[in-house]
Amino acid sequence: MLRIIAIVIISAAILLGIAAYGPGALNAQKFEPPAPDPALTSLFGEPAAPLSFEARDFHGPEDLEIGPDGRLYASLADGRIMARDLEGGWSEFANTGGRPLGLAFAPDGALFVADALRGLLWLGDDGFQVWMADESEGGPLVFTDDLTVLEDGSIILTDASRRWGYGEYMTSFLEGEQTGIVYRVTAPGEYEAIADGFAFINGVDHDPETGLVYLNETWAGRLWVLDPDTRTVDVLVDGLPGYPDNLEFDPETNLIWVALPSVRSAELEALHPNPLLKRVAWRWIQIAGLPPLPPRPVKAMAFSQQGQLVRTLLGPDDAPTGITTVVPFQGALWVSGLERDGIETYAMPAELQ
Repeated sequence: MLRIIAIVIISAAILLGIAAYGPGALNAQKFEPPAPDPALTSLFGEPAAPLSFEARDFHGPEDLEIGPDGRLYASLADGRIMARDLEGGWSEFANTGGRPLGLAFAPDGALFVADALRGLLWLGDDGFQVWMADESEGGPLVFTDDLTVLEDGSIILTDASRRWGYGEYMTSFLEGEQTGIVYRVTAPGEYEAIADGFAFINGVDHDPETGLVYLNETWAGRLWVLDPDTRTVDVLVDGLPGYPDNLEFDPETNLIWVALPSVRSAELEALHPNPLLKRVAWRWIQIAGLPPLPPRPVKAMAFSQQGQLVRTLLGPDDAPTGITTVVPFQGALWVSGLERDGIETYAMPAELQ
């Protein structure tokens, strides 16, 4: 009898070892992000209804950006970059031939694009030129995500993960890997890493007056402020109630707008402190699929430069995916998402008391 029990225990241990560390195993990391701050969560009101819904045939407008000509630009899943006239109506402005995510205009009006499949692109008279290539094209970038162009013309670029590329977000999240890098790019092929070690570093924008850069660290639910000259990085807001994606600094109000495509998942985050448990859970997910994911309503927050929450936006939870960008434009908030169709507008929320 004891022999049988020993055989069962040894067999179970072998199976557990193969599941946790065999071929295709998850390279799970210990990761302990701060829990959502209840004080932030409590400041959302009742869901608001959208004012308008346009460009319904646009799929995946991941980022919205106001151009120097006053028009609104959108990056679509099929590679197109669309521009909206001030009076309404959209037209194709350019096509990267890849998957454009972040858009940013330089002080001279030039358009730069963070393309998840091609890398950092600059739009010249003869089309797009690669300034910093994706690894598929022999470059260093793995997940080219977002960017902002400083007043001196240099570009702050986020490479969300050094391990997982576009479309592999859940693997990055479940691993709890913290390999995201922030680059400063000064010319084609000329760049340096100025900050690293982030759990999916994502949205980025800057204050043109101070030169300070604001960054979203998605899996940590955290907002950072970076001085690109001294390379000093400080936490501005911790414990966000969702996973932050794109970020927009509004120079008219000095507010930092953060889009939250998903509420935090307490169930999945509970696995992070235990890498072995995550490895075993990964095998189960490969068989049974992901557990039900948390709600993904239209959700955004606006912070002051001191990290105080000033405005919140909560919209309907009637789409399969949430928003990845929020931009103040023409007196309203314009929102769209990586896997959503169309672009919605909402009334500007009142300031919190």
